[in-house]
Amino acid sequence: MEFGLFTVFDNYKKMFNRTPEQFFHEVLEQTEYADQLGYNSVWFAEHHFSEYGILTTPQILLAVAAQRTKNIRLGISIVTLPFKNPIQVAEDYALLDVLSNGRINLGFGSGYLPHEFAGFNVDPADKALRFNDALAVIEKAWTGGKFSHSGDYYQFSNIKLEVLPKQKKVPIWIGTLSRRGAEFVAKMGYNIMGVPYVASNSLSELKEIIDNYKEAYHQAGHDESEINIPLAVHTFVAETREEAERVSKKHVNLYLDTRQYGRNATFEDLEKREHLLIGTPEDVINRLRKYQEAGCDHIMMLMNFGGLPHKEVLKSIEIVAKEVMPAFKNDTIKRKSVVTENSHIVTS
Repeated sequence: MEFGLFTVFDNYKKMFNRTPEQFFHEVLEQTEYADQLGYNSVWFAEHHFSEYGILTTPQILLAVAAQRTKNIRLGISIVTLPFKNPIQVAEDYALLDVLSNGRINLGFGSGYLPHEFAGFNVDPADKALRFNDALAVIEKAWTGGKFSHSGDYYQFSNIKLEVLPKQKKVPIWIGTLSRRGAEFVAKMGYNIMGVPYVASNSLSELKEIIDNYKEAYHQAGHDESEINIPLAVHTFVAETREEAERVSKKHVNLYLDTRQYGRNATFEDLEKREHLLIGTPEDVINRLRKYQEAGCDHIMMLMNFGGLPHKEVLKSIEIVAKEVMPAFKNDTIKRKSVVTENSHIVTS
């Protein structure tokens, strides 16, 4: 099991009197602390036009994080390709990989929020086709040679990037946990990632989706040793379960109410589905074992949510590092022993 932090950047400026500037600096401090404590990764979300997510250009903030950290891998979850020029995406993240000394984890997606499609004046009806066309351009651009591309949405003639990623193969994930979407990604040979409570009503249902993905991946002839599935789960750990719930519950509910879909879900709903990591270190360890059994290789701990105070986030980050992560140390060692240099997955 690999451990990461995930921040959606939901901000509530009027409610908590926290400016975007203050929020960005808090997340950078959390990232630095996670690096010092031995976390494998940090993940930043990209969103637009809403307090649900105020980080519009994660590559800029991650470039700052790259200069302040040494080992932690820097993830994007996700870049919404239908809103972007794929050449610009290829250039930006190649440069970020160079500046971070080859520490980029890259998540791509086709988007899901109606107000973002409206804001970018993009028709969501053709988002999957636009996504596939953009991904093909990025794959060609990162080969290093001159290339041309003639797709339905993007056309380029005889161009070549001058700056390429430092990694031989940048680890790429595609955001989906739907059964149909996961099957499609499996056939492409990419890894999936996502937020469990959005796509499933229980861990057993989540396991069925992941098992089906793995079977499709195998049937397509891809190397199963390259499978690595990160899942994002709300996390808050304290010395007692009562304290963990008292501190975090209202912030989980605020996050859920602010989210642009699935607003009917509550803290109790997510707990019933086992889609929360909230409680004592022992509680979280036991639930993480269930996530392992379901096929999760990499937990993206969504610790900064719903205006949870910065000091509480730092405390939880520390408790997880000192009292939860050690229980999975041998698992990480085993994982590293089977990952090859040319794999999609590059562990820290």
